Amino acid sequence: MRFGLVVEYDGTDFHGSQLQANARTVQGELESALARLFNKNIRVHFASRTDAGVHAKGQVGCFDEETDMQADQIRKAVNHYMTKDVRIRCAQIVPDGPNGFDPRGDASSRNYVYKFNDARSEPAVDRNFVTHVRRSLNDVAMNDASKCLVGSHDFAAFAGPGTPPDASTRRNVEAASVSRNGNNVEFRITANAFMHQQIRRLAGVLYSVGTGKTSTNAVKDLLDRHERGVAAHVMPAHGLYLENISYNGTGECGLPALSLPISVSPSVN
Repeated sequence: MRFGLVVEYDGTDFHGSQLQANARTVQGELESALARLFNKNIRVHFASRTDAGVHAKGQVGCFDEETDMQADQIRKAVNHYMTKDVRIRCAQIVPDGPNGFDPRGDASSRNYVYKFNDARSEPAVDRNFVTHVRRSLNDVAMNDASKCLVGSHDFAAFAGPGTPPDASTRRNVEAASVSRNGNNVEFRITANAFMHQQIRRLAGVLYSVGTGKTSTNAVKDLLDRHERGVAAHVMPAHGLYLENISYNGTGECGLPALSLPISVSPSVN
C-alpha cells in the first residue's frame, strides 16, 4: 500500500529536504516519525529536492507500508511525533506497484515563489522567510524581464553546480511573473522541473534588474548563452518557497487516486 503526502515545512533549521548523514533534514524527520509509528524503518521519496533554508508549502512525497490505518490517521500520528516546523498537510492512498505513483516522475509542474523585501529596515518577524534588500526594487521592470522566461528554453546559464554534467538544461516554463505586495516583491515561476539553484540564480538577475544595475534584457541575454552557471549571483535560500506541485490527480490531496473496482450487475433473464 502506498501513501501520498503533501508536506509543509519551515526550512530554517533543516539542511535541505533530502536525507544526509549527521544533518537534520525533512526526509530524516519524516522517516524518524514513521519509524516510531510503525516500529520499522520506512523510506520516504520526495518529488523535489530543496536546499538548506528553503521552505515548502506543498512538497509531495510517498512511502509504502501495509497497514489498516486510514491515511488521515497516519497524518495525525506522524504529525504528533514530529517537531512543529514540519507538518503533513494531507495524506491519501495512491496507486502502488511498479507502475504506481512516482512523486517526481508523475509531476506535471512545480510552482515556486521567491520573496524579496525592500522595507527600510529588515523585518524582525519574517526575517527567515524573505530576503531583505537595501534598495527599493522596481517590480514593474522585474516583471517585464520575467516575461521572456515563459516557454521552452535552455537554462544552462542558470544551472547550479549540483546539476549533473550530462543532464539536459532545457526546461519548459508555464508562467513567470513579479508583483508587489506591500514591502514584499514576489517572483513566481511554474515549470515542468527546475535545476539546482536555477530559481535563486534567476532571482539574482531579476534583483539586478529591479535595482537598475542591468536592463530588462538581462534575462533574455543570459538565456541566449549556453555556458553553465554564468548567472553567478545566487540569492539566499530563505527567500525561496516550494508552493505546490501539480499532478493529473483526483484524490483528496490532488494526487492520483486508486481506480475503483468495476461492479458488474447480474444479468436479468
